[in-house]
Amino acid sequence: MFLRAPTEDDARGRWHEWFSDEQTTEWLAARYWPNTPEDQLEFLAASRRSRDRLVLSVVERGTDRLIGVCSLSSIDWINRYADIAVVIGEPEFRRGPVAIEIVTMLLRIGFNRLNLRVIKGGYLDCNPATRAILALFRFEEVGRFRDLVWCGGRYVDSVLVMLRRDDWLKRARAEGPG
Repeated sequence: MFLRAPTEDDARGRWHEWFSDEQTTEWLAARYWPNTPEDQLEFLAASRRSRDRLVLSVVERGTDRLIGVCSLSSIDWINRYADIAVVIGEPEFRRGPVAIEIVTMLLRIGFNRLNLRVIKGGYLDCNPATRAILALFRFEEVGRFRDLVWCGGRYVDSVLVMLRRDDWLKRARAEGPG
């Protein structure tokens, strides 16, 4: 996998379909509005103008197939933090190491290239896969909005997490290259 700037072809392709697909958006808090190619092109244009959002296309190496999108958004350049998000649109890539690889790349970009101090995020408590991935990277739970979002036939917590650059660097040094 590799990350690159999104293109208009990406927005016109399957990208807009993912955000209208019930399976793809199952774990997203904002998942009920349909998406169109025009909406996706508008989002892309706004992202390109933005200085507080870095949106990247996730591409399969070798085939150049767009399989997802990821971002660091709500970037606060003064306090040096951002929100992380990953959406894997193509179902065959949702299992296995792809999400781990994407998060690894986003953390490197955020901490090493953008010089962020904190990367924060969240997940719905009904989403064990995202919980496990964030735990793998040792994101720390810092809060919960109790019973906030309808998921799987019940209201569930929205869990807030964060990872500090200093903690990430300490682990990276201790675990060696890679």
